[in-house]
Amino acid sequence: QLDDLYLVALVHPRGVKSLRDLTAEHLPLLRNVLREGQEAIAKRFGVPGSQLRIYLHYQPSYYHLHVHFTALGYEAPGSSVERAHLLADVIDNLATDSLYYQKRALTFALRADELLFKKFQEAGRV
Repeated sequence: QLDDLYLVALVHPRGVKSLRDLTAEHLPLLRNVLREGQEAIAKRFGVPGSQLRIYLHYQPSYYHLHVHFTALGYEAPGSSVERAHLLADVIDNLATDSLYYQKRALTFALRADELLFKKFQEAGRV
């Protein structure tokens, strides 16, 4: 069903684990993921790029850089503003400042049952 289209693109470089690892050096890779992902989805599913939400999670569910492609109308888990960073914005931020994601404070939501939340509790940070 195209209403709940949800696809993930994995990047080949294994050393790029999350948004925090990205610099301007990765702009060609990110632009390629954006362009090729949109083209492949339009060709295979007939959904144009303008009808997609394309984003990265922070904190990610696993530490190998991946990009989510979802139909705009589909409220996929983790697609909310607290966790999703639009790929187009990531590209713009890195084009402006190569170290943007190394320097920027990033707010993210955690569920009470997540291990990271428990670690914050143990450290007295919550």
